[in-house]
Amino acid sequence: MSTHTPAMSAAESGSAPPATSRQTGEFEHQRIPASHQLSGKYFLGAYAGEHVAGTEFVIGASLVALGVSTSDLLWGLLIGNLLAVLSWAWVCSPVAVRSRMTIYWYLERLAGKRFSLIYNLLNGLIFAVVSGAMITVSASAFRVVTTIPPQTAWYPQSISFVALVLFVGAITVWMTLKGFKLIANFSTVCSPWMATMFLASGVVTIPVLLHMGELDGLTTLAGVVDTFVWTGETPEGAPGISVWVIAAWAWGANLPMHLGMSDMSILRFARKSSYGYFSAAGMYIGHYMAWVCAGLMGATAALLAGSQLTQMDPGGVSFRILGAMGLIAVVIAGWTTSIPSLYRAGLAFQAVFTQHSRVRVTAITGVATTLIACFPFVFTQWLNVLSYFIMLIAPVGAIIAAEHFLLPRMKIRPFWREHLGFANNRPAFMAWGMGILVGVALLFEGSLHLFTLFIPVWLTSFIAYPLLCRFQGDIVKEEIDFYQAAYGPRNPPEQPGADTPERFPVQRRNSWYLIAVACLVAILGIAGWSWFQGVDATAHLDTFQVLIVVPTVLYFIAATLWMKKRRAPRTR
Repeated sequence: MSTHTPAMSAAESGSAPPATSRQTGEFEHQRIPASHQLSGKYFLGAYAGEHVAGTEFVIGASLVALGVSTSDLLWGLLIGNLLAVLSWAWVCSPVAVRSRMTIYWYLERLAGKRFSLIYNLLNGLIFAVVSGAMITVSASAFRVVTTIPPQTAWYPQSISFVALVLFVGAITVWMTLKGFKLIANFSTVCSPWMATMFLASGVVTIPVLLHMGELDGLTTLAGVVDTFVWTGETPEGAPGISVWVIAAWAWGANLPMHLGMSDMSILRFARKSSYGYFSAAGMYIGHYMAWVCAGLMGATAALLAGSQLTQMDPGGVSFRILGAMGLIAVVIAGWTTSIPSLYRAGLAFQAVFTQHSRVRVTAITGVATTLIACFPFVFTQWLNVLSYFIMLIAPVGAIIAAEHFLLPRMKIRPFWREHLGFANNRPAFMAWGMGILVGVALLFEGSLHLFTLFIPVWLTSFIAYPLLCRFQGDIVKEEIDFYQAAYGPRNPPEQPGADTPERFPVQRRNSWYLIAVACLVAILGIAGWSWFQGVDATAHLDTFQVLIVVPTVLYFIAATLWMKKRRAPRTR
């Protein structure tokens, strides 16, 4: 076997990262120093905002169309979302906080430029498609106030809709270019209102459903929900999906981010690994409450319109139940997913085109993403499209998890490829291919549902990679601090010339905060008011839609001023 000269890593050499990393404050090729690490409130707001978002309108309605029963939905979402939270907290967050690296830089050191090039292109494409789908969702809200018809085909059916998408996409790109902190602050302001609106939509639809159920002789809420919403059968009369398929979907819907490890790029800013548990805000508010309420809202809107739910877009559904504020909810919901997804796509492509800054690459990606958004096929087939992407990307996260958690236990140094100077990591390529082959074989064999395929795919690569590494020669097996050797110190030193962020005392409570909270309570109170309208509940939807306008406007004014004042310097 030929000899290899060990390559010195950035952590070992202490070399400075590219200037662009320091200047933009995003640290694409530098471990995050303590001065730029963020407290838990950023991640709580970011997760709650991103996962109470545009996809919830699509997924909530899709689960209704897939024919799940009420009990299977509630139990499946409870189990699956718990597994997702634990995947963030036990797998993704520990790797991110110890390494302080983006997934893209991590993969380059783990497997070499060719491997990371393939992954970065694939991952960038996935997040660009996600962002594009959510731009389409936001545009569907603007469509409602125009003469543009619902866009439910795979191609755009109106030039005016294309112009609308370009407008929404331009705003999305502009906000993404401002960086992670602005994205987190935007989500912090929007997420409480979004969660409130989803909950209000569920509350206000129940008396409407009960009223419509009485017309058919149904007297209980359970009977109404089982008959009109989660029936256990598809619209064609076929049996619906089971509780375990629902659990797998809730777990795997965000697999690219947790077990797929792409949220390393976000969690590397976290001061503590335990911040991974804050993903529960997104899972149980967004992927439990919001999916349930979106299903109620979609089924009710379809009944009121005398239409099939599959023939309505998110804008049409939300407008029928929430009125003008529903359109705002759809717009913001789309942005709270499309903006962080575009941010991730920009990071992925910037890792490929390193000669260009993140800002330039993200801007170009944003243009391509906006063009994707002109074709509504992505969100109309969202669950299937996302499931195929998950199967392709799952092995990469498994390889990273094995590199961090299993190799040191096998006395193998993480980043051994870089340490030994190999150009490529053949076990990583083989493990990725093996995982995908298992997924494709099971897909054609047909014994597992598409939504569950990520589980055997991920486990195959997680087990195969360290075993294949055993057959690789010249791997270091000495007794050392493997993580110190691979990543460097736990607290990365400040780089010369790096800017130290200005820190102001945080004012956690002020009058604007109280006003904002009061506005959210008022919206829920108005929704609850409809419960006492008896058989005339459907006639009060219009009144409800008008009454929530004022507290919504006041909320955004108060929440924005609270956000500005909470970090303003205190005067003596």
